[in-house]
Amino acid sequence: MVIERLRGLVSLDAVGRKIPLSPNTLTLASLAVAACGIPLAWLYHLPAWIFILAASALDALDGAVARSRGLATRRGAFLDSAVDRYADALYLLYFWPRADHLSLYVALIGTFIVSYARCRGESLGLSMRGVGLMERGERVALLVAASIVQELVPPALNAAILAYAVLVNAAAAHRCAVAFARLRRLDRD
Repeated sequence: MVIERLRGLVSLDAVGRKIPLSPNTLTLASLAVAACGIPLAWLYHLPAWIFILAASALDALDGAVARSRGLATRRGAFLDSAVDRYADALYLLYFWPRADHLSLYVALIGTFIVSYARCRGESLGLSMRGVGLMERGERVALLVAASIVQELVPPALNAAILAYAVLVNAAAAHRCAVAFARLRRLDRD
């Protein structure tokens, strides 16, 4: 919801026209950055936020390139969504060595259900874009914040991950409730 409002202020399409790579290349590059950063963060204690932001930037640019250069396809949209789910899981994996594993698992479930509720709702004919908080941009922002917390105040990491888990699961429940209510109205018509 917050990110949707920001999109009205910032257009990446002008940047996208100047990038010589295909949208699918950028999508796969975002996954590679997310995956390759994990051992670097774990072994060399590099901050996770660097890799999360870099991967997220590439992910934002793939859509801009597709739209601005007329390269948008259903296959590309599917690839982007699938890669985003892998990246979501990889972002949480950055915290594995230092965070409570149950909180990370609950966070992963909520993260996936937020996305699934939108996808399934839209497949049933609902408009789910912008419903509730904790869309992908907000989730990434909170994980970047958790990474910074991990660097500055390590004992507070578990609280940050737990807060993220609560927020994504509350958002998932809200999105499911909205979809269910909208589907009830459609079923009556």
